Amino acid sequence: QQTPPPPQPEPPKPKGTLPKGTAEKPQTTASSGDGKSRQEQLEEYEKDYLQRIEQEKAEREQAYQEALQSEVDARAKQSRGSLPKGFEPKSEPEPEPPKPKGTLPKGF
Repeated sequence: QQTPPPPQPEPPKPKGTLPKGTAEKPQTTASSGDGKSRQEQLEEYEKDYLQRIEQEKAEREQAYQEALQSEVDARAKQSRGSLPKGFEPKSEPEPEPPKPKGTLPKGF
């Protein structure tokens, strides 16, 4: 039995080329300095990313608090127990007249 020869490794692709249709977009951030190592660029990007996330989180929290406050204000302005048009409030049931005390029920 002969073992088949190992598959030929693919010819090495030139580094730095992108597949067709994915043209490299130029960095728009002014802080992306040329000559920085990949590690430095990654660290800088991560720092910017975390800062953006914190900023968005703070903005969402602020918007939530504002919405909550406006809802509280709106509820405070409403007249208590307001009903939709066409509904009438139930009149409170009249209290039963107090039973005379000191009398026994029938049968005693």
